Amino acid sequence: MPGPEPPVVNGLQIDQSLDFQRRFQRVQTLAWRVLALLPVAAVAGLFGGGLFSQVTAGWDGATVTYDRFGRRSVDTRLEVEVARANSPVAVAISRDFLDGYAVSEVRPQPQRVASYADRLVYTFAAPGASVVFTMQPQRLGSGHGTVTVGGSQPVELRQFVYP
Repeated sequence: MPGPEPPVVNGLQIDQSLDFQRRFQRVQTLAWRVLALLPVAAVAGLFGGGLFSQVTAGWDGATVTYDRFGRRSVDTRLEVEVARANSPVAVAISRDFLDGYAVSEVRPQPQRVASYADRLVYTFAAPGASVVFTMQPQRLGSGHGTVTVGGSQPVELRQFVYP
């Protein structure tokens, strides 16, 4: 038993679904817009290494530079520069931030490291130092915390980690 006859449109007997075509056109338009935005996001630094991928924040005499976006299991750097400081220099990083990372290298080597419930404090001998922490993200998503140099105002860190 044959099915119903397709409707006649402009003299032609055509089986069409206008609702499906409208939905498909909306999905297709959205897909083209997303594909057009991907190169813009890459240049901006959303996937690392772009115009806005690094953040530099600081206060009088010290700056903190880090990557805004990271990838899991790929090294990321946290650089702390202290312009004028008396020896020793203490750099405190909050546990909120460090719990999501594995610190693989600290340059220069700290004189000592003190562990507290809410932070790790690295003490360095050199005044006017630049300290680089090389870390690997261990968790996906947003990570946040603070860096404090020598008891000054803390600098807020925010990094998003991709798979």
